[in-house]
Amino acid sequence: MLCILVSMVDSPEDKRKIEKLYEKYNALMFSVSKKILTVNEDVEDAVFHAWERIIKNIDKISEIECKETKNYIVIITERISIDYYRKLKRHQEIEVDDYESNPYFFTKESGFSEFETIEWLRSIPKKYGEVLILYYVNGYNIKEISSILGIKEGSVASRLSRGRKFLENGR
Repeated sequence: MLCILVSMVDSPEDKRKIEKLYEKYNALMFSVSKKILTVNEDVEDAVFHAWERIIKNIDKISEIECKETKNYIVIITERISIDYYRKLKRHQEIEVDDYESNPYFFTKESGFSEFETIEWLRSIPKKYGEVLILYYVNGYNIKEISSILGIKEGSVASRLSRGRKFLENGR
């Protein structure tokens, strides 16, 4: 798969970046997707589509080994796996494990320990936590988050607002 991914970009810098990202995060992406999709072929398809989206937005990744990059990759992989699961579910009944119980990402130091941050993220709906992380931790704007998650800008703004309400209410 790496050969296919590298062939999707032209610049040598991007090719090296993809190789490093692949070495660092491909196993994690499979693990994240496997929590949502149970069939290995479906997991492979979802991970490949996640790589396509990552490559499309490769300029947004500045450092390979940082929490922001890990957040970004995990969120994209989860979103694509969930979308793939929904498409499959329309055609057949599939049971899936509770993927929300195992977060794979952490945020920057924000006055919370990593454990407290994980517990806080578990306590709010996942769709709000993803948007909050991308906006406040990774520094993406609403338009970029819309592109990353494949949802409308208005939906991103709504999720940010609702996520802030969860934060204000102490959840």
